Amino acid sequence: MQPGAMTSARPVRSMQAIGARSVVAIVARIVGHLVRLPLLALLTLLEPVVRAVFSLAMVLGVLAATVFELSAAGPRFEFLQMIAGSLGFGVALLLYYGLLALVSR
Repeated sequence: MQPGAMTSARPVRSMQAIGARSVVAIVARIVGHLVRLPLLALLTLLEPVVRAVFSLAMVLGVLAATVFELSAAGPRFEFLQMIAGSLGFGVALLLYYGLLALVSR
């Protein structure tokens, strides 16, 4: 082998393979937009309802857990489980807003 005839270790891609990948990328981007826009519209329309239901469930759950804990009405009340379940609605609302922000990009 001659010193100037060294070959590179990277395989050479054909122009057809590069063109096919760019076409696939363009088609994937268009399909992504076609799926994302109706999903964004649906999530935006449902946002007031989801916010009201999840917020109300969280506040009323914490309030009910506090009242039942302080009243000592029953022999055993699972206060921490009730609080965790109620705060779970707040976490679900945050996840909903995160999904809305992700789709709106």
